[in-house]
Amino acid sequence: MVKSGLHKETLVDGRASVSPYRLAAHLGTAFILYAGLLWNSFKYLTKPDVYASTRVPRAWAMSVHGLLTLTLITVIAGAFVAGLDAGLCYPTFPKMGDYWIPPEYSTLTPWYKNHFENPVTVQFNHRVLGLTTTAAVLAFSVASLSVKFGRRAAMARNLLAAMVIVQTSLGIGTLLYNVPISMAAAHQAGSLAMLSFALWLAFNLRRVPK
Repeated sequence: MVKSGLHKETLVDGRASVSPYRLAAHLGTAFILYAGLLWNSFKYLTKPDVYASTRVPRAWAMSVHGLLTLTLITVIAGAFVAGLDAGLCYPTFPKMGDYWIPPEYSTLTPWYKNHFENPVTVQFNHRVLGLTTTAAVLAFSVASLSVKFGRRAAMARNLLAAMVIVQTSLGIGTLLYNVPISMAAAHQAGSLAMLSFALWLAFNLRRVPK
């Protein structure tokens, strides 16, 4: 990834600009490795919530896996935003300028390149994924309030719900303030925190062998 930004033709005002493809692959791999290490550390540092894992319908645990997948996809989409400096093209919210769907959404050919190389499309997609993730997490949290989760599972769910609100606020703020490095870094760290809480919730809802 680093090597991809060291060629003269990729320099922007004398500053290295890495390939968004390699950046996304690099970040995605890092998150997957982190998730694997964290999951295995849970096995040694804590025990699964036996009550939650045996009494809570399995559909809830599967829903958490869906939230994990959605979070990871949103993170990778965010890597393309960073790689293309896509956050700078429409620093407005909730609309992109005067549009809900910007006119530059599909200007590249073949069409699929827009989703990886068109900054406007990449920003739009990340917005949609981010808001979808937020809605999904909050819907899960509210719907599961009537379910008797164990103490740790309930805590993980509540932390995940709180973190998704913080993360969404950071994302919107990063956009509106023209991507300050400190806020962008906090937004990326927030995605890692979200993944961590979702993993902790999934661990506590997993089935425990009898």
